[in-house]
Amino acid sequence: MLVRYRCDDCNGTSHLLFTEGMLKREERRHEVLEHAGLIPDGARVIEVPVSRLLDVPRGQAVATVVIFAVLIAWALLR
Repeated sequence: MLVRYRCDDCNGTSHLLFTEGMLKREERRHEVLEHAGLIPDGARVIEVPVSRLLDVPRGQAVATVVIFAVLIAWALLR
């Protein structure tokens, strides 16, 4: 799970949150500090998409393979 807490009432967005516990703590912290303990109407959770290996553009993937091949060849021939 990779999310951000977003409050559209005050236009605040949290840093990346990795667990459900982190999300709950951030929601509560924001409510207490920014909204005097009240739940803002515009509060929401934004899911951050996680990049997959297949999402890498083809040219970038080819360039990466070539660079690794050159580095491995250089290391073996040293």
